[in-house]
Amino acid sequence: MSGAMSGATSGTTSAAVSGAGSAGSSPEVRITVRDLGKTFGTQTVLQGVNLDVHAGETLVIMGGSGCGKSTLLRLLIGSHKPTSGSIKLLGQDIAEIGDVAFDDIKRQFGILFQSAALFQSMSIADNVALPLREHTNLAPEVIEMMVKIKLELVGLRQHADKFPSQISGGMAKRAGLARAMAMDPKILFYDEPSAGLDPVTSAEIDQLIKELTRNFAVTSVVVTHEMDSAFTIADRMLMLDGGRVLKVGSREEFERLRAVSDADVSGLSEDNQIIRQFLRGAAQGPITRRRSADDYREDLLGEEGNEERVTRGAVPTRRI
Repeated sequence: MSGAMSGATSGTTSAAVSGAGSAGSSPEVRITVRDLGKTFGTQTVLQGVNLDVHAGETLVIMGGSGCGKSTLLRLLIGSHKPTSGSIKLLGQDIAEIGDVAFDDIKRQFGILFQSAALFQSMSIADNVALPLREHTNLAPEVIEMMVKIKLELVGLRQHADKFPSQISGGMAKRAGLARAMAMDPKILFYDEPSAGLDPVTSAEIDQLIKELTRNFAVTSVVVTHEMDSAFTIADRMLMLDGGRVLKVGSREEFERLRAVSDADVSGLSEDNQIIRQFLRGAAQGPITRRRSADDYREDLLGEEGNEERVTRGAVPTRRI
């Protein structure tokens, strides 16, 4: 498969994620998020998230454990309801439309789950065919042809009759991707697509994401903490911390932050220091200092050191 997608776009602030196409053009906005917030009981998980994602681009959402990235993904696909703010997919507010209208929206996006989520009792071909059988009136022979096309795209056509237990983890991820593509979606959501894979298989998945996004003008939203993968596939990147957006920008902007030397790090804002430490996987920095302080407070004051913790700005958050 050939090289990376072109046309990387840049955001300008942590309050809004906006992409720009070539000069004079206005690329189609497929995802719009405004002032999005989510709480579970008294725990604030996301606050003030704003986001525009355009046709044909790949946005990578990243951040440490508990930052809210998985919750954001679940909100985008409609598994959770926002506490505040709005989410529009393909121009429709998914919290305002009825079930029938949302079913139509769901047919226009696909999801690759972290576990691939294949049905173990069904062959690979039948797993890929399932959305077509459930949501279309296509003739069986047409569905069979479409399944072969999707499996060929991910290099699994010759394994169509195998069951999930008979293929590797990487092949299962590719089968899950073929199923996510079955309905020719406009948007693809990926939940940790490289998790649990060896480096070569992970690189193959990254290449597939790039090829599918480029060749089919799919909008891709990828949640990951794998930095090699993130910098390979991203047009733009969004960094969450404690439920808020620290920064959104082009891959190149994040690369420049990652490259800042130890001698120059003191000149960065605290937010950018957090981002740099995360991108570099450094053991020392504001993230680890904050964790140490939180642990000490819990120990000193007798607070429970469980799933919940207090993060930046005294906003309680839950690990997601």
